Amino acid sequence: MNIVLLTRTGFHHTYFINRLQKEFNIACVVREAYPEIREKKNLFKTLLRSVFHSQDENAHFLDGFHEMYSAGFRYHPRMKDYFMVPFDVAEEKKGTQYLHVGCGEINSPEMGVFLKGMKPDVVAVLGSSIVKDTLISIPSKAMINLHSGLSPYYRGTWSYGWPIVNSEPEYIGVTVHHVNSGIDTGDIIFQTKPALDDRDDLNSIFLKLISEGTELVVQAVREISEKGVVDSFKQPVNAGRLYLTKDFTADAARICLANLESGIISRYRADKEKLDSIVRLYGYREPKIYK
Repeated sequence: MNIVLLTRTGFHHTYFINRLQKEFNIACVVREAYPEIREKKNLFKTLLRSVFHSQDENAHFLDGFHEMYSAGFRYHPRMKDYFMVPFDVAEEKKGTQYLHVGCGEINSPEMGVFLKGMKPDVVAVLGSSIVKDTLISIPSKAMINLHSGLSPYYRGTWSYGWPIVNSEPEYIGVTVHHVNSGIDTGDIIFQTKPALDDRDDLNSIFLKLISEGTELVVQAVREISEKGVVDSFKQPVNAGRLYLTKDFTADAARICLANLESGIISRYRADKEKLDSIVRLYGYREPKIYK
């Protein structure tokens, strides 16, 4: 079976690659670059900061937040406890093609021609740009996505952070779903919720979701390989919330950290059975790493 991975260049993407390569022969790995920050945009931000002090404070806070909780997770002291295979360097396997492309180039006509030539049965996605219909139709069996949130309740970006902002930690979880033209709206294959503990910070929560979600991808690809199909569940229409990058603000980040500091995870664990009963999960699987 021909399997292609579409992902990016972060540490958790590297883990995703290595974990899938441990279980399957991967035909091709496409790694997409992160968006570049343009100098003009930085200059504009600098001018704004010089005029509006409150904006300067927010920008400074967000710089620190992203360094600690977006890039900083790679330095987490328990990193090796969360990931089952190496996460620092992608292991290049004989017979696998490795392709690096610029941000957004996965939807280019050239990439479409390339992927068609690969004749993939399954394409597994983690963290790439939103895939357009021209690519979704290429794999013969399925294109599946690892979403670090529980669809349909939380879709889009930072779906593990918004439940904390909204004081709904019972909605922290991970989804593997078929890719369609919407944002995290495809039919759900598997979902799970990692075991949280009182020591969890935003980084450890994210790492647990990635590790558990990757195991769900492994299960999904294995079922497709063995049976040709995998059972899935249509998502309820007009349910849940969609958060985009523009929705993330300094205030949201502050509320998230404040809620964690106040013990939101501890309170959730004290009333876990009742709170979990509110959340309907589709294709639920027990967590494999954190039970």
